[in-house]
Amino acid sequence: MNKVVGFAAAFVAMLLVAGCAGERQGLVCEEIEYRLNTLTYSPDQRAYMENELRTCRQEESKKKNETSQSSIYDRYANTEGAASRDTAQEISVQTLLQDSSEEKTMSIYDRYKSVEANK
Repeated sequence: MNKVVGFAAAFVAMLLVAGCAGERQGLVCEEIEYRLNTLTYSPDQRAYMENELRTCRQEESKKKNETSQSSIYDRYANTEGAASRDTAQEISVQTLLQDSSEEKTMSIYDRYKSVEANK
């Protein structure tokens, strides 16, 4: 029973963490806004901070839209489709055992066998 409760708690925690990317961004934006309103800045520093706040708010809304429009299952299905379209060719093990100078290298197992044979 404890395993089921632990699994359920872990699952809920993962959902909360994954679902609040926009909320975390919101905390950053609130901090920038707080500093902008409470600290004294020169005109160019103030303009820079206002630009940072504007950029932060744009990223916040973008992240909120991304998380609200697609579920985790949809995102997983999209990554599976991308992986199946991979057209990488298979490379033989012998080719991989060679370095860029085309010299054959030895595996750890082969080195161990050669050391044992020399004893």
